[in-house]
Amino acid sequence: MALTVSVVIPNYNYARTLDACLSSVYGQTYPPHEVIVVDDHSTDGSRDVAARFPCRTVVHPDNRGVSAARNTGAALATGDVLFFLDSDEALEPDAIANAVAILRDDPAVGCVHGVIAPEPLIDDGPVEWYRTLHAYWWRWRHAGVVRTAFFAQAAIRRSVFDEVGPFDEELRDSEDLEYSDRLAPRTRIVLSDRVVARHDEVSRLGPLLAEQFRRSQLLARTVLAARREGRASLTANRPAGILAVAGALGVLPLTLIHPVFVLASALLVAVFAVCDIGLLRFVARRRGPRFLPFFLGVHLLLHVALVAGAVLGCVRLLLGSRPTRWLTPLVLVAAVVALGFTVRAAGTAPLVALGRPAGLPLLLAATAANLAGLLIGMVAWRVLVPVRGLPAARIFFLGQLGKYLPGRVWGVITHVDLGRQAGAPAERMITAYLVSIGLAILAGAGVGMLAAPGPWILLPLVGFVALLGRPALLDRPVALVARLVRRPVTPLPPAAVRAALALALLSWLVSGLHLWALAVALGAPADRSAAVAVGAFALATVAGGLSIVAPDGWGVRELALAAALATVLPWGVAGTVALASRLICVVVEIGTSLAVLGLARFVHRGEPHVHAVHP
Repeated sequence: MALTVSVVIPNYNYARTLDACLSSVYGQTYPPHEVIVVDDHSTDGSRDVAARFPCRTVVHPDNRGVSAARNTGAALATGDVLFFLDSDEALEPDAIANAVAILRDDPAVGCVHGVIAPEPLIDDGPVEWYRTLHAYWWRWRHAGVVRTAFFAQAAIRRSVFDEVGPFDEELRDSEDLEYSDRLAPRTRIVLSDRVVARHDEVSRLGPLLAEQFRRSQLLARTVLAARREGRASLTANRPAGILAVAGALGVLPLTLIHPVFVLASALLVAVFAVCDIGLLRFVARRRGPRFLPFFLGVHLLLHVALVAGAVLGCVRLLLGSRPTRWLTPLVLVAAVVALGFTVRAAGTAPLVALGRPAGLPLLLAATAANLAGLLIGMVAWRVLVPVRGLPAARIFFLGQLGKYLPGRVWGVITHVDLGRQAGAPAERMITAYLVSIGLAILAGAGVGMLAAPGPWILLPLVGFVALLGRPALLDRPVALVARLVRRPVTPLPPAAVRAALALALLSWLVSGLHLWALAVALGAPADRSAAVAVGAFALATVAGGLSIVAPDGWGVRELALAAALATVLPWGVAGTVALASRLICVVVEIGTSLAVLGLARFVHRGEPHVHAVHP
């Protein structure tokens, strides 16, 4: 007895391609039993297009996402086989026949899905050709029995669908992966190059990269789940290529320190380019060798978006776990490595120059000023968080050491995890962390203007005064960042924000005095170098912090400091002062942090350390 097929087409604003999609369904060599179009509250005339065909059209009263649309169609379908087809795809005439033949010939197969044709449904330019060729290649390369199903064009036995259950309607992206995790243990999945559909792919670079960034945020979770279950994930890109691009991005900031890192970054990009020679040959055959440079350029940008999304996904994953169990030793090792690297980079020149009898008092003064600025910075942060005592100090100083790891995610991770252990809500800790960074950048930029006074000093000054008057101005940018990491935030008391801003300003002014003392010790005129040194330290530290990838802004900060100090010192001496500043900062930060962390480990915590959380 022949298997009956119900074609389910979820649609949202695809009037442009829906006609081609339905025409391809009604042109199949294996006619479907029924065709159900589920319109997910379209606003572009899609329903008028569907009305021209003898299909059943169901309309959602509001937009609920592709998972809900597929579930609605599946609930109404009566066929032995559900064939899900996205409305921006058009099947080849034998697609359904080939899928049914695979299901008929092997009862152990419960799901069959296909490949994207190497030609786009509608030719909208080179970006779409890139996407189409790449989509065809990686699916064709994986053809056979797989552990992942993609439901843009997929046939699944009705009995299997009922056993596995519906799609997760909470997911509007990567719902295929979640469904595959439930599907694969119950039945065999086949990816067949005999089930082919032409697809209207993304045709503009910006949306293409945004889509990749969004989807790759689930990469870490997917890979970990696959490893736990001992199965291989179906990947669109070569893991070696992803790692090569990640390495190139990690090395890139270090090019400011030494030209050898330029070569290292270029070599990693070259490794990425040759990771999939078969893909390049396929593209050259289809579009010609002249298309290859464009293809590789877009492919590289796509990998950059993939790495960025994966990093963000890792942050979200870590925020939901207890990461400080492994992050604390990792941070401590990074801090020790940073200290060794600093000592080696600085050499003996700063110590020899500052170790003279005339320079020793200024060296001690510089150390004291840096320590005082660090402690004032901690107080500025502490007024924003609902944690007190040693637990608060532990959170702050472990976050400080986290900056010696590449990236800027470790601070928020330690804030959330240690704050949770101290009884503080995650949303309050995230808000405090984001606000403290924003205030530090604003105050640092304002103090930084002392190094180059001019009319532009009004910009941070206006921001400073505006925040003192209306601290709620921070709520919107903080909420935007929170949405990016998908974590809630809570507004902070205005008085706390004002106090933190004033203390952040004081912290920069006091910290900058250490650079002034070092500059004077090495020959800078005391009167002319004070404003330059204090402003340069704030501005260079802010610039280094914004470099994101370089641990603690290494290289960026030193270049900025040397350039500013070169106005009051010879260039070589200015570089020595910059390295001496780095050495003092690292020693003070690591020494203070280790002392606080050690004390917090052994001191008994008797009373609760969490204050009432302000609404």
